[in-house]
Amino acid sequence: MLQNSTTSIWKRFSKVAISAALFAAAVTTTYGSSHREALAILNEPCADNTDTYAWVAPGAHDKLYLIMNFNPLHEPGQGNQGLRACNGYRYEFHIGMGTSLKDRVLYRVEFTNNINPAKAPGPNDALGGGNEILWQLTGGTEKMKITRIVGSADNNSDRAARGGNVTVLADNLNVLPNNHGPQTDRLVYGLGPFKGYDSGDPTSREVGLYDQAFVDRFIQPLSNGGRIIAGQFDDPYQLDEKGIFDLVNLNRDDLGGISGARRPPGKDIFTGFNIFSIAMEIPMTDIFPAGIPHNGVLQATSTDSLLRVWSSISRQQTQTLDITNIITGLKGSGDFAQVGRNALPLFDAGLVGTQRQIVYLRSSPMNDVTNFGADILYPVLVRDADALGIYKALGVPAASVAALRGPRLDIINAINLGRPIPIEDGSTGDVLTIDASIDSSFPNGRRLGGGTAPNRHQVNVNTVLISLIVAGNPNAGLAKGTEVNDKNFLSRFPFLAPAHQGLLQGHGGVNTPPVPDIPLP
Repeated sequence: MLQNSTTSIWKRFSKVAISAALFAAAVTTTYGSSHREALAILNEPCADNTDTYAWVAPGAHDKLYLIMNFNPLHEPGQGNQGLRACNGYRYEFHIGMGTSLKDRVLYRVEFTNNINPAKAPGPNDALGGGNEILWQLTGGTEKMKITRIVGSADNNSDRAARGGNVTVLADNLNVLPNNHGPQTDRLVYGLGPFKGYDSGDPTSREVGLYDQAFVDRFIQPLSNGGRIIAGQFDDPYQLDEKGIFDLVNLNRDDLGGISGARRPPGKDIFTGFNIFSIAMEIPMTDIFPAGIPHNGVLQATSTDSLLRVWSSISRQQTQTLDITNIITGLKGSGDFAQVGRNALPLFDAGLVGTQRQIVYLRSSPMNDVTNFGADILYPVLVRDADALGIYKALGVPAASVAALRGPRLDIINAINLGRPIPIEDGSTGDVLTIDASIDSSFPNGRRLGGGTAPNRHQVNVNTVLISLIVAGNPNAGLAKGTEVNDKNFLSRFPFLAPAHQGLLQGHGGVNTPPVPDIPLP
C-alpha cells in the first residue's frame, strides 16, 4: 500500500522528483560503499569489508560468482610491507536460501604469511632472507586455505566446532602478489631479464611486465570444481567523496544546476587506489544439488530459488602482543568473533546511524529488523537534506518530503525483490537476495563489470538505489552518478581489473612547489 502511494506521489511531481533524485544520487553515491565507514574500522583495516558482489552466470546460471573487497585505499606506491593478505582473520561468504538468512552453505578463506627467520645480518650475506627491508626479497610466502561448511548449526563464526559438514576445498594456494614495479617484475617474479644500473639501459626500471597473463597464473582450482583468486586489485568503486565530508557539500551537477550549490566537477577519489579482493567461482551444484528450481523461468512470487548472500570477517576475541610472531606481532586466542560484514552497497555507510555502525559490523543479519529496522523505515539522510535547504531549493513540496521521511516499507520490499519474505528477524536483513533461476541484475544480486563499456558496471548501483529511495521502485531509472571505473573490467573470471603499479601508477603525484592558498575550482 505504501509503495503504491509513494509511487503516485512521484508521478504527480515527476519533474520535482527527478530533481530530488539528482540530489539523492549524490548522497547515496557518496555512501554507496563502506570504505572506513565506522570508527572501529579505522583501527582494523583488515576487517574493513568495503563491497560484496554476488551474481549467477548469465544464461545457464550454472555458476555463482562471489567477490569480497577489503583493506581499502591502498596507495600503490606504499609497497614497503604494504597491502598483503591478513593473517589471523576468517573471510567468509554466507549463503542462506529461500526466506531464511540462516547459513545453508558457507565458504571460508584464511590467509597465512610465512617468513624464514634469519640470524642478525653480517658483511657477507647474500641477497634475500629475513633481514631484507623489502618483503618481496625476503622469500616470504603468502598462502590461503579455503573451506566449505554445509548445514552449519548456527550463525556463530566458529561454525566448525558447532556442527556442519566441513570440507577443505584447497590449502596452501598462492596469493596473487602486489604490483610493485619493473624491477620486482624481473628480479622477483621472473617476468623478464634484468639489466642493472651499470648496463646503461633503464628498461628494467621503467617498463613493467606485470600483466593479465601473470595475474591469471593465480586463478586456482578448488576440489568442488570451482576456482579462486585473492590478492591486490584495482578498487572497482567510484565516488565523489570530497564534498560529502564537508557536511554534504554537493556540486551543481549533483543538484540539477541549482545556483546555491558549489561549482563542479566532482572527482572520484578512488581513482588510482588498490584494494584486497577475494573472487570465487562456485558451481551451482554446490548449492542446489538437484538443480535450481524452475531454472530459466521467473516465478515472481516464489522463494524456492532465492539465495541470501552476505560476507563477514572474523578474528579470535583475544589478541595478545607476541614478539615471536614476526608477521603480525600478535597471538590470538579464544573463540572467533565477527568484526566486519557487508552486503547491500548502502546499508551501514548510508542508512545506519554512527552510534550503531559498530553494532552493525559485529552483529548478524539475523537480527537486523530488531537492530536497524528504524534506520530503513525513516532514512536519516532525508532529514539532513531538508535541514540543508536542498529540497526547498529544488521546489520539492512539503508533502513529498514528508513521504520520503517514512515509514518506507517500499525500500524493504525492493531489497526483498518483492517476494513474500517475512519482515522479521531471520528473514529480512542486509543481504544480497538473488533469484538463481534468472539472470542477475541489481537489486537481484550485484554484478561486477558487464556494462555497456569495459569500464562500466552492468548496472549503475547508485542510480538503482536512488530510484529505490526516491520513487519506491529500483527500476525507475532516476538519476545518474559517477559511472566509469579508472580501469577496464574483465569480461570473464575474476572480472576485477589488475592492480595499479606502485612505481609509475597510482594515486600519488608531484606536490611541489607547494600551493600556499586553497585554489578555486
